[in-house]
Amino acid sequence: MSEWIGELAAVRQLPRLAVRAPRLLAQRRGHGEPVMVLPGRGVGDASTAPLRAYLVALGYRCRGWGLGVDDGDMDRLVPGVSAALLAMVGDDGRPVALVGQSLGGYVAREVARDHPELVSQVITIGTPIFGARSSRSLRRPVTAIASRADRIVSWSRAFDRSPEATNVEVASTHMGMGIDPDVWRVVANTLRSSDG
Repeated sequence: MSEWIGELAAVRQLPRLAVRAPRLLAQRRGHGEPVMVLPGRGVGDASTAPLRAYLVALGYRCRGWGLGVDDGDMDRLVPGVSAALLAMVGDDGRPVALVGQSLGGYVAREVARDHPELVSQVITIGTPIFGARSSRSLRRPVTAIASRADRIVSWSRAFDRSPEATNVEVASTHMGMGIDPDVWRVVANTLRSSDG
């Protein structure tokens, strides 16, 4: 229960986001690169709408996953995201960056294992890193964003220990990461550095 009370600090992100909006909108712009944002467990695309709107404002072609609420059913979610990813790549032929919050990041990692040719990179936000569903290695660039203030997913469990992964620490609660200006800045910088 105490971890959920501590997560109420997420409301502090809203004024920070408002104050930092001009600097966030001054980040390097995208050029229509495709991005799919996956929500955490218990929520759906509405929870990622602010981040997606920000990425669209920066010039990315960004969409949600369109699968309703993340119920944690990997047998449904991984194939569902794979199908949505295939359709998105079919629109213009470019691989898609997958950005996943919490359990959505786990789904993104598993989809990237199954379909590396369709994924440009994976960015996880407060995502627990645990056993993979398949024996395939994750062959796409991974950036893992974690926080010591996260009372839901320990920051040490949200860091990717593989040598090729990039780990970034922020100071946000788990629930606040979706609207944290520091998280948004990391996502925008990672997308641009990868896209050139």
